[in-house]
Amino acid sequence: MTRTCPRITETITYKRRKQVGKKQDILDSLPSEEVHHRLDDLTCTNCQHELKEIGSFCTREELRYIPAQVKRIDYIQHSYKWQHCSDEAPADKIIKAPVPKAPLTNSLGSASLISDTIYQKYVLKVPAYRQEKDLRRMGLPLDHKTVSNWHIKVCEYYLSSLYELLRKELLKLGVIHADETPYRVLDSERAKDYVCTFSLSKHAEKPIVLYHHGSRKGAEAVDFLTVFSGYLHCDQYPAIYN
Repeated sequence: MTRTCPRITETITYKRRKQVGKKQDILDSLPSEEVHHRLDDLTCTNCQHELKEIGSFCTREELRYIPAQVKRIDYIQHSYKWQHCSDEAPADKIIKAPVPKAPLTNSLGSASLISDTIYQKYVLKVPAYRQEKDLRRMGLPLDHKTVSNWHIKVCEYYLSSLYELLRKELLKLGVIHADETPYRVLDSERAKDYVCTFSLSKHAEKPIVLYHHGSRKGAEAVDFLTVFSGYLHCDQYPAIYN
């Protein structure tokens, strides 16, 4: 005779503990604006006398989204002439108030507009042709080639020196991680272009990650790693580790 053990099913029910105060922490971290709602007519409907305010309280809090906009800024430079100076000073001496220099000469792009297009492309992964459509919806008819040209010029004028400084600091250290990845460039003569990544460990005190554009030839890595005498962590692609 075979005995079968009865199956016992135990049901455990519980409620997930709600995070207390998370919503309020978000609200408290953002700038606020008060919108007051008052009665237009303070006359009592019964006695016709004026009503007296006795207090107010916040009925709800919400987050309002403010869409981006493009605004034209006119820089007006004022000039001044010397009026009461000694005879030694020239009579036609003119002094002009200083004006901040534009990031790119003869360009519509301001520092805020150019930096936003860089953020959109390289952080949010929005290509230049999609940014072109978005800018046109805001009333700014710029083509994607202009946006891309901004990025190239800004890198040449302002970021290249910072890149070289980080590269020198990277090569001073004892361990560097390297890897390459292919990507397609429409105007390139090569079937594939490559970007080599040279970086420190993510646990480094001051992490540095640099990208080097070029081919997959070993000369690219040798050129970048000039004067480096430490350990290089990479895969088994011969052009890198040889």
